[in-house]
Amino acid sequence: MKINSLTLLISLSITLISTAVVAQDNLKGSWMPDTEQTGDFKQITAFLKSLGGSFRPMLVSYDGSVVREKAVFNQGKATLHTSEWSCDLKPVKPNRDVLDLEICFNVDKGELQSGGIAVAFDFKDWSRDNFVLIPAYVYNGNRFNVETNGYCSPYPKHYLYNKEVPTQLFANNPRLALAKNIPGKIEGLTGNASTPAMCFFSPSKKRAFILLFEQRSEFGDHGIFVEENAAQNEASFVVSAPGVRELRAGFGDFSPSGDKGTDWKSGDKINLKFRVYSFKANSKQDLYERFMDERKALVGPNHLRNLTPFSKTLELTAVYKNKNRWAELPFGHFYRTGNGDGYLVGWVGGLMDTYALLAMNDPLSRERVLTTCDFAFGKYQSKSGYFYGPNNEKGEIPTFEREELPNSSLVRRNADVLFWSIKHFELLKQQGYGDQIKPEWEKAIHKLAMAFVNTWKKCGEFGNYVNTETGDVIIYHSASGAMVPAGLVMASRYFNEPKFLEVAKESAQFMYDREIVGLGFTSGACGDIMQDADSESNFAFTESLMALYYATSDKQWLDMACNVANIAATWTLSYDYQFPVNSTISKLGGHVAGAVWASTQNKHAAPGVCTMSADHLFKIYRATGDRRYADLLRDINHTHAEVMETPGRPTTGMGPGSSMERIQTTDADGKGAVGVILHTSNGWTEGNGMLMGIEIPGIYLRTDKDEMYVFDHVDAKVVKRDKLGITLEITNPTRFDASVSIFAEASKEAKKPLGYHNFLGWKKVDIKSGETVQCMLPCQ
Repeated sequence: MKINSLTLLISLSITLISTAVVAQDNLKGSWMPDTEQTGDFKQITAFLKSLGGSFRPMLVSYDGSVVREKAVFNQGKATLHTSEWSCDLKPVKPNRDVLDLEICFNVDKGELQSGGIAVAFDFKDWSRDNFVLIPAYVYNGNRFNVETNGYCSPYPKHYLYNKEVPTQLFANNPRLALAKNIPGKIEGLTGNASTPAMCFFSPSKKRAFILLFEQRSEFGDHGIFVEENAAQNEASFVVSAPGVRELRAGFGDFSPSGDKGTDWKSGDKINLKFRVYSFKANSKQDLYERFMDERKALVGPNHLRNLTPFSKTLELTAVYKNKNRWAELPFGHFYRTGNGDGYLVGWVGGLMDTYALLAMNDPLSRERVLTTCDFAFGKYQSKSGYFYGPNNEKGEIPTFEREELPNSSLVRRNADVLFWSIKHFELLKQQGYGDQIKPEWEKAIHKLAMAFVNTWKKCGEFGNYVNTETGDVIIYHSASGAMVPAGLVMASRYFNEPKFLEVAKESAQFMYDREIVGLGFTSGACGDIMQDADSESNFAFTESLMALYYATSDKQWLDMACNVANIAATWTLSYDYQFPVNSTISKLGGHVAGAVWASTQNKHAAPGVCTMSADHLFKIYRATGDRRYADLLRDINHTHAEVMETPGRPTTGMGPGSSMERIQTTDADGKGAVGVILHTSNGWTEGNGMLMGIEIPGIYLRTDKDEMYVFDHVDAKVVKRDKLGITLEITNPTRFDASVSIFAEASKEAKKPLGYHNFLGWKKVDIKSGETVQCMLPCQ
């Protein structure tokens, strides 16, 4: 029997990788201070006093990619080799807990070959217990157990069915040392981070630190480093220009960076800007809350472009899917989930993006969605209730998800099936096609919900992978099941079974306490990683918490959802990254603030959340009035349009409606990969573009107050309010005609948690390309 392509990739990785370059191989040079710091930076040191911090601007010379010599500026002067430099520091008087710095480095005399400048924030009274965050790159210093077998490493045998193993098994990522009395150094470039930032929370001091900086200088992206001494009682946070790393981090591996210093001559200069925060914090959640507030404070607001209306995205992508994704094969008829003839349910796959096709309510798509449901429910469920993983291109379904895990299935895959299947069923009923739901489909989903309940009661968690025959957890310690509570909420309502809701509450509280309060991140949702920190479990858990808020109206779930969504912001590009001038995205003029990283292993961003609209962010905004969550969602949905192919604007080269998952701001794929859009399309990115077009209102309006938010690619304003109603003026600046959905309600209605199919009742306004129309909405 042939095995699926993911398993083949794992097998090849095991065979080919005999030795591995690991994170600790980058310690040939050091950024740590050589001697006790002296200088005239009293204002900055005073600002950092409560954190035990000090400030150290310096010159650096490199031997290839290794730091060899450092010269610290004292009294604004430094000398290295034959070069003499001055440093003009302009600190702005601190505003409570914020300090702005602008530093100008000048070569006054001489030359420096293979050199650069750097700024270090040194912390003498350091603890390994400090929670170190580089958004989308490092969570808790990535200080976890590691497998060094490259991309999608296999799990060691002693992890199987073993609840006592240490928590979290990461890929070979940049990290601080897990063991005590070992030095560590994290290296990266600003493109590795969703926001140019380095942060930490000190549990002992009850304070937190955020350092914001700019993306780049004329020499390219800045270097970002966190280094810890062997005693792990001192640490330095460093920003350098140019960025010179010893090792380049890949997808679970390392290779020589190839980075080099710059040759400097008399008269050269460079300016750096920083914003520094030192503030009281009682928890990691306080750090994330402040980061959510400040992540755009230095880079400034991004510049959204209105390119493709939601309605046109739906139209183009539906045509693309019906032309290119529909398969009629000897072993079944279904919407393809990838570019081959294999099929998989859940994660990046089936019974998810078909919801958007169903919501479009056209006969062809509906018939094909129903056929896909019949195929999936009829073949993929095991006797325990869990669903098998992907089949191969002959339709054969392996009994394992990963070769080293017999009888395994990814928990996240099954959570997706539970949640999205019931959404399909409910939508069919609301559309008047409830009679098309086969009883065996409902029976299958009820059996899946029971499988989760049984695993929870037997194992005390959902785990990362489960045994498809017994329901036992194979791999523990994971938030792979972050979407399970949402699925159980739906199942409780659909099947009228309170026990599903009770397990949803219990498991959500458990994951919140363990992952959010304890670890400070979620992990394990992606099928191609180990238990690395990832965004997909984070967004999924936000969905679950908002589902519980919907089911109970209990504000505690809403508050928890806000805290988890704050972490989601760390996975989302906060600014318009400046790509190399000859790259695909640069030539498109792409503004991709809102691109979402998948995981710390897979070092690239993507045009959306895998695989969902993230409309729970809209629900948080609606319930709280906090526009930060609306801003985050709008950034995400606009990024999709930047890389989706449309008529006259090729991106993937695959045809209008296509899109692919790589928005690459790092060199993890190689030095020439930054900003390149590959010649392929991904089913899940196509799907989440459609889901955003369906589930997010084009315009949200409060009828009894001055509150409106525009998510679609149009401009809108209120031109009149009177007793007859509210008149909106909407302009469509795009190349395409638009049908814009408007969700209008009074504040009293917004106090009620929002369900899942409200878009069916939203008003639609048609606007031709380049036109402006007015429409009146009644007051409520």
